[in-house]
Formats: sequence, structure tokens, C-alpha cells
Amino acid sequence: MRTKNSRTELKRPKRSFILILGLILIIGFFTITIVSKQLEIREKNQEAAQKQQELEQQQNENDYLKSVLESDDKSDFLEQEARKQGYGYPNEKVFYDTTPGK
Repeated sequence: MRTKNSRTELKRPKRSFILILGLILIIGFFTITIVSKQLEIREKNQEAAQKQQELEQQQNENDYLKSVLESDDKSDFLEQEARKQGYGYPNEKVFYDTTPGK
């Protein structure tokens, strides 16, 4: 004949199985979350490095432009910029090097 204690002993393994399963699920969830956050951090660090490089390039360009503005002879700079835009002197013939491989 079963007593009251034997009934609770039969139910405990079911509870402990559910408890262990729940703990495994929680640990798995946290592990997946940590891994995904680490990947996100690595991605953001790469983006930050790229933005830092872009910032340095922009600062170099700004320094160059400041030096041009501060210099007395701006005509060379203006001539270069005009040539980049396709402008030239009147009656000037411009020749372009179309040699392959150069």
C-alpha cells in the first residue's frame, strides 16, 4: 500500500526534470544572447575604426585646405581645381595621355 510520502517521491523526479530543463533553457538563452552581443560589439568596433579613418582623412583634407587659404599664392590651387572641373585658358589645347598601361 502506498503512503502519502511515496506519492510525493514519485512526483519529485518530474519536478526536478522540469527544473533542470528550465535551467538548461535559461542558460542556453543567456549563452546565445552573450554570443550575439559579442558579435554586435565586434561589428560596432569595426565601424568605429572605419569612421575614425574617415575622420583622419577629412582632417588631413581640411588641414590642406587651411594651408591653401593661409598661403599668399592661391592661384596654383585655383588653377588645379579649375582643371579638375574641365576649365582651361582661352585657346589652350589640352592633351591627355591615353597610353595603355599607364
